[in-house]
Amino acid sequence: MSDPEQEDSPFEQPVGSLLAAERAKQNLDLSDIAARLRIPIRHLEAIEAADYDKLPAIPYSAGFVKSYANLLGLDGVALSRSFRDDIGNERRGHFEPEAYEPVDPSRVPSRMLAMVALGVAILLGMAYLLLRFEGDSSDLARLAADTPEEINGAMPALPRVATAATPAAPVVPTGPITVAASERDVWVKITDRADGTTLFRGVIKLGDSFTVPDTAVDPILRTLLPQYVKVSIGETALPPVGEPDVLVPTYSLKRDALNAIAMAPAVPAASPAATDNGSDAMPVEGAPSLRPAPRTPALDPAGGRPATARPISDDGGADRP
Repeated sequence: MSDPEQEDSPFEQPVGSLLAAERAKQNLDLSDIAARLRIPIRHLEAIEAADYDKLPAIPYSAGFVKSYANLLGLDGVALSRSFRDDIGNERRGHFEPEAYEPVDPSRVPSRMLAMVALGVAILLGMAYLLLRFEGDSSDLARLAADTPEEINGAMPALPRVATAATPAAPVVPTGPITVAASERDVWVKITDRADGTTLFRGVIKLGDSFTVPDTAVDPILRTLLPQYVKVSIGETALPPVGEPDVLVPTYSLKRDALNAIAMAPAVPAASPAATDNGSDAMPVEGAPSLRPAPRTPALDPAGGRPATARPISDDGGADRP
């Protein structure tokens, strides 16, 4: 009786034998074919020897056979199909299903053991819930038992508002008392009211100054343009001696009076005339404008030309306002 596998195959011998015979006929080396096809040589050797256990899965092995046959000039499709049938029959013939073995009853836990384990799990869950409930209840009881005094004592103290610091006492200015011009030249007269001595009389140029002698008992200042007069004690400048364009006849230059002005607190919107210095400021009379009107130079009777202005001395001539 013939083999049914041989009857189903269109070739008289196995596919591997046909490939090996054709390769030998063409005098080709198996290593050269493996390099050209990029197929491991061990797989080609297993195909020629019909050693199907050393081959990978059927789709890969059938692909190797097809490439091998095409390289040799044979019908790769027919040989691949015949090889697939051969390897399939071979593996089905060697298939041995594993016998089913029932589980050993000794390895299965008994029903009693399972029930005990379930009971233990339930008890553990109930114990956890009970402990947690007791902890929450104790917190609520402690919160309810707290008195208002305890609650108030536990509250953090509010930060105190910082009080304003007491201003430091003003420093008494020191240094010489000077009278200088500010922004422009200005005429002033400084006398000692104690004995009537004239300490200075004339125009102070811008950038110049006059230092009041320390020997003066009660020096006073007279000026028509107080906004251009700057009185200082050392490096400390004092406020203006009067309102603009208002005659200041007796502005005290005594050190005590000037120190009182320098150390007095600043009063917002206070006019210079409000400073109490013992001076008698009065507006200039007889002019619509507060600034002095320009004077017309007198004519020289001899030549009809304007007379040259001369400084006014202390012992003669008309005095300034």
